[in-house]
Amino acid sequence: MVETENGGGLRLFLLDLLFPNRCPFCDGFINYKKLCCDECFGDIMWADDKICKVCGKLLYKSCTCGQNKNYDICVPAAYYKGKAREGVLSFKFHKGLNAAEVFGRVLRERLSDRGLLDEIDIAVPVPMEKKHQRKRGYNQAELLARVIVRDTEIPLRTDILTRTNVKRSQHTLGAEERHEAVKHQFSASEGVWLDGKTVLLTDDVITTGSTLDYCAGLLKGKGAHKVICAVCTTV
Repeated sequence: MVETENGGGLRLFLLDLLFPNRCPFCDGFINYKKLCCDECFGDIMWADDKICKVCGKLLYKSCTCGQNKNYDICVPAAYYKGKAREGVLSFKFHKGLNAAEVFGRVLRERLSDRGLLDEIDIAVPVPMEKKHQRKRGYNQAELLARVIVRDTEIPLRTDILTRTNVKRSQHTLGAEERHEAVKHQFSASEGVWLDGKTVLLTDDVITTGSTLDYCAGLLKGKGAHKVICAVCTTV
């Protein structure tokens, strides 16, 4: 069972007096030690056996294993529905940062249970365009990665992939538009080599898989042997 408490502490208590703690899934006030409501955690549609263990999409409906993706495995925490969807939106747009802890802890447990965490040599988050990250104040994919690799020896690298030329957000585009857009948005840094390494690639949502696929291709172009994706939710 994933722990949904932070353990308290005077700092959190004092911070809660000024900025009362809220659940990232329902926005309700919660105890300063909690990451989310117990009710919300129980209501989330966590990824189950109906999700493909390779591509991270729904079996018999949207499985993409026959499409020769560049990433080797995608592990989602939950379905992009209900409370989980609200948590992702809060995480992305309303600074509901507790969601990073909840999703990250679930993903870390799932990666560990499947023996995948021990394979990972380096963690790389899907990047945001710099101006958008400055405006938001953080990159949600990076925060997610930090939770997953916390207290491990896995280094987190934010200097390998970059994103530019974002005209429209990916969630506003159709499948073909997404596929074309990523070609002009992402690039890999020169002078970086990942020879034989297994890379953890993190993001908030997998929809068509275009973003993860293209980024994984860039990582493999730098010599990565295997790319394991971890995402908050799957559509």
